[in-house]
Amino acid sequence: MTMMDGKEKIYFLLNRIDDARAIAPSGQPLIIDPVNDLNQNYRDIELKQLFLKLEKDEKILSVLQIPSRIKQIDIVEDLDPYDHIDDGCWHIELLPAFDSYFSKIQQEPEYQEYSGRRSVSYKTNTNINTLLTYEEKYDIVVRAVNEARKTTPTGYHTKLKITKVNRLQELDPDDISSILFKVQEAEVIKMVSTANAKFLTGNDRLPNEPDYYALEILDTFDGWFVRYRMMQKSKPENIDWLNLLKALDVCSDIDNQLQVARTNYVSISSFPYPYIGRFLELFPYDSIGTRKAYQQSRWEGVQYLIKEKAAFEAKYNNEDTFGYGSIGIKVNLVNFDDFYAKIKQEFEKRKQTLEEENKPATHTKVSEKANDVALWSDDFRWEGNDFVFGVYGGINLVSSDRKHIFKVLTDKKGGWATISELKGNKDAGYVRSTIKQIEDRLPEKAKEHIKIVSTQEDDSIEKPNAGAYRIKIQR
Repeated sequence: MTMMDGKEKIYFLLNRIDDARAIAPSGQPLIIDPVNDLNQNYRDIELKQLFLKLEKDEKILSVLQIPSRIKQIDIVEDLDPYDHIDDGCWHIELLPAFDSYFSKIQQEPEYQEYSGRRSVSYKTNTNINTLLTYEEKYDIVVRAVNEARKTTPTGYHTKLKITKVNRLQELDPDDISSILFKVQEAEVIKMVSTANAKFLTGNDRLPNEPDYYALEILDTFDGWFVRYRMMQKSKPENIDWLNLLKALDVCSDIDNQLQVARTNYVSISSFPYPYIGRFLELFPYDSIGTRKAYQQSRWEGVQYLIKEKAAFEAKYNNEDTFGYGSIGIKVNLVNFDDFYAKIKQEFEKRKQTLEEENKPATHTKVSEKANDVALWSDDFRWEGNDFVFGVYGGINLVSSDRKHIFKVLTDKKGGWATISELKGNKDAGYVRSTIKQIEDRLPEKAKEHIKIVSTQEDDSIEKPNAGAYRIKIQR
């Protein structure tokens, strides 16, 4: 038995209650064993007084069962193994006020001295955080929840940790909490306990271990997550180049009509005649076949607007002088301008990327020694979904698309990998943004020595004519 003063006894008990909560099946009472959980640190009367104080005075728990006998050893041969009426343990249920009470206790200097640590404040990457939209933050949180649940045993709460790997350290803790409560509104998860910059759980964890959120994942989560992924796949930043052009093509005409229509119902030509070539990818040359294909592209572009809630409905009208017809569209004026702006922004970003990557390289070869470039090391290797840069640390890649890009780069061992090799079934814009994300996720030590550079950024070795990337290692 360890000698503790009055407050230390409260601290120790609260820590053990929180530990029991982390492993308790959902919806079941917490079981506190005076022998194994509390190490016999309390006399009977002390433990009763403490639980009475927490139940009656603090109102943070409810005592469901008080042991009438105190268990002395784990195995007693003459006890009936089927008698579970009194197991010598305290059975309790935590009330909603527990988290705020425990969080307040943890801020007390005496508690921090007792636990041997101070309050933790998360170091968020402000450069990244300021660039992230709400939708991007939401996506990071939802994906982190889905990954965390994969390692959760059946019947237990999911522990959502705040780490670099799941990118939650890039977000403000308040944003994480707000998004989790937003997801809870969809009735697919339940918040069991929350974490924030000053919330520490457990007395025996390492001081630097990040906090976590305890979640109950409901049966409805799987179906909801599939629908969510399908919606994400159709976002402007995720659709391929041709689909982006289809949306931009009709948005331009709709916007022109709205400027003079003074109503949210507009009509655009199914095939603008005579056609002024806006995007050659949609209408490369004039023929009966390409005209029909372009009409179909225009219709698909309008349908995409409806799915993204930039328009309410559309109807094809076949009455046209030239026989091509028109498309009548009821525009959602609340969402259209923002959607059109996002489409244009995504178009300009990808267009600039393509121009940079297709720009012919004219630089001359510079020796590796002059740039202090280290040779590719033998201890750089793949270990499952992790790639290890020797002493510089490693990076975990779960996404198959990201892993494909990084696998192509690492297979080159410092040499150039062209855009066509890297993109797989994606486009060039995806490659560029994904490489930036991979670089941001490298360990801090690795960032000092490892860069993923494009042909526009590096002169150390001879370059291909086409746009390309390579992993550059520096001493």
